[in-house]
Amino acid sequence: SSGINAEYGVSACGEEMNYIRCDDLPVVFQSIVTSSRTGDEVLSWGDSKGLLAVPFDPSAVAVCGISGRVYHPAPYRQGGIGLIKSSLAIELSANFIFGDENSLQPSGISWNDQIYQLSHAVLELLNDRPALGRYAEMENEL
Repeated sequence: SSGINAEYGVSACGEEMNYIRCDDLPVVFQSIVTSSRTGDEVLSWGDSKGLLAVPFDPSAVAVCGISGRVYHPAPYRQGGIGLIKSSLAIELSANFIFGDENSLQPSGISWNDQIYQLSHAVLELLNDRPALGRYAEMENEL
């Protein structure tokens, strides 16, 4: 009844109620760190130093050929897909392998002395997000 769109979240700040909306996705991966529990590489978000993290799977990295944004699977409860922040995406891009020099999307990534093929499958989850679905639709047209 308040007229506030369901796309907005609420952030309480003292007595104020701020209504916010993500520009892209709620999970923004900020760093690749080594898990203190497993010793494996994880993608961390929320400036949590690895407390909020998912296992990093180089083959699951996906690049949207329209926006150029880089994504990775996130926990289901957080939408199943997360954005990799720009500075980290730039670092990763140094390891991208392009099968076709005219392609906007890499076909693989070199990581820890191994080559991984990229499926870009996680981009399909963008179809479920109204604000981002247009990117996924455009991807299908490429």
